[in-house]
Amino acid sequence: MAWLLFWLLVGGAALSIALDGDDPEAAAPPDPDSAAPVAAPRDSAPAAEGGAAATVTADDGPRSFTIAATGDLLVHESVADAARTADGWDFTSMFDRVAGILSAADLAVCHVESPMSPNNARLSYYPAFLVPKELADAIAHAGYDTCSLASNHATDGGTEGIVGTLGALDRVDVAHAGMALSPEAQAEVTLVAAGDATVAHLSYTYGFNNGALNADESHLSNVIDEATIVDEARRARAAGADFVMLSLHWGTNYSAEPDETQLDLGPRLLADPDIDLILGHHTHMVQPVVQIGGEFLVYGLGNFLSNQSPATCDECPLPTEDGVIVHFTVTEDADAGRWAVTEVAHTPTWVDRSNFEIVDVLHDTERDQGLLQDSARRTSAALAQLGTTVEPR
Repeated sequence: MAWLLFWLLVGGAALSIALDGDDPEAAAPPDPDSAAPVAAPRDSAPAAEGGAAATVTADDGPRSFTIAATGDLLVHESVADAARTADGWDFTSMFDRVAGILSAADLAVCHVESPMSPNNARLSYYPAFLVPKELADAIAHAGYDTCSLASNHATDGGTEGIVGTLGALDRVDVAHAGMALSPEAQAEVTLVAAGDATVAHLSYTYGFNNGALNADESHLSNVIDEATIVDEARRARAAGADFVMLSLHWGTNYSAEPDETQLDLGPRLLADPDIDLILGHHTHMVQPVVQIGGEFLVYGLGNFLSNQSPATCDECPLPTEDGVIVHFTVTEDADAGRWAVTEVAHTPTWVDRSNFEIVDVLHDTERDQGLLQDSARRTSAALAQLGTTVEPR
């Protein structure tokens, strides 16, 4: 009996050991030199001294997003010739030096001043533009998310140019505002995502080089009318826009100073509660940025891609070679239920007309530094001429 009790005790101990080996809480800790690393939960923190767990409160601050806005894309014949390939056109290399800057923004905004052909069969350049549809591929390559289309050249190619431009941008999945093929399409608000926010993009022009549109064609491109703009901004807000951005094609050609219409209409539109930012185009010159009531108005973004220069155009001053990317940080005020621009900066650019590369003036090391420094000074002075300094980045 003694031997039987002995073996029962030994067997029970062995069974207990075996069961403990299958219990994860009873398992021995792994060898720290051989164990795979284990990621800590995102909100966890290492233990404090003494074994107490440290408490970390995550506070990422208010939500925000960034905008990068540029000036006119104006494809003169020389620009198209430089993009010509054996089987078509390729404009992408012209944007290579700035694509990283534009792509880094949550919302990159372009202005297409030369309408695109649907089939490249009837191309034309200054004074009436209908340019290769491959421009849209370069726009997408550069990182643009939306483009304003209303300009004095918007109807140069008639309905063909509207069809071509809209089709080309739709093909590369870039949003657009300012052109439409029907009254119903014209009434639709362009909404684009930017970070956690929804941004509305509106686009209007002072008129068209080939005359006013007939009543049955008035939907093809938007003409500046204060009541119409305010109404679209209101509809944009009702459609869910957190932030409303208005592109205006206006001003006096080859003037760095805003004209009376700009100085009168711009602040009045910006004062509307449903308009948060105004971006100006048309004059082919960088014009000033102003801050009014906590909101920003850029009177003119100048040329971003063109062949304009004193060497090619008698009336073109030297700053027609200059361009700019204006950067905005837009931040949510959750208590007020609004988003507003909280930071502004700029990147001066310049077009190298030997190959039509758009150059980041402050970081280019391959070109004449004196020439680039002069360009940067001109752009900085133009932006600040009404008293709002916009620092370079």
